[in-house]
Amino acid sequence: MTKTAPAAPSKPAAKSTPSTSSTTSSAPAAESATTRSAQLKVKHVDPWSVTKMAFVVSVSLMVVSVVAVTVFWLVMQITGVWGSLNDSVSNVLADDASGFDVTDYLGFGRVVGLTLLVSSLNVIFMSALATIAAHLYNLAAGILGGIEVTFGERR
Repeated sequence: MTKTAPAAPSKPAAKSTPSTSSTTSSAPAAESATTRSAQLKVKHVDPWSVTKMAFVVSVSLMVVSVVAVTVFWLVMQITGVWGSLNDSVSNVLADDASGFDVTDYLGFGRVVGLTLLVSSLNVIFMSALATIAAHLYNLAAGILGGIEVTFGERR
């Protein structure tokens, strides 16, 4: 949860006077006259909430990457890329290359397993780095005052 400075009084946008001509519409002027905005400073970010958010985002990226690698491997299998690669290696080696099969090295289980391993390390590192970044932000905000954010109403 973020802690913010007390809200500044909302300031209405600059009012424009309606046109004296009866054919000119004053709708944009009336719309901008009712818009309010508030300027706040983010002075503290809760490291625990940052950790939870980073964990959820990195786990989502893990699922996406595993699905993407699985689909990519299956498409390469269906289109015959692995067979073509085996034929190319057999032509280049030309000596007892009949025992070579690229899927022994880049098989489905190995590729998905490696993706799961790398993605799980990414979950750990991304969560840890986000937590460290939240602490560093809090230290910097204590010195510099934080980030100023302006919120406005949408009409």
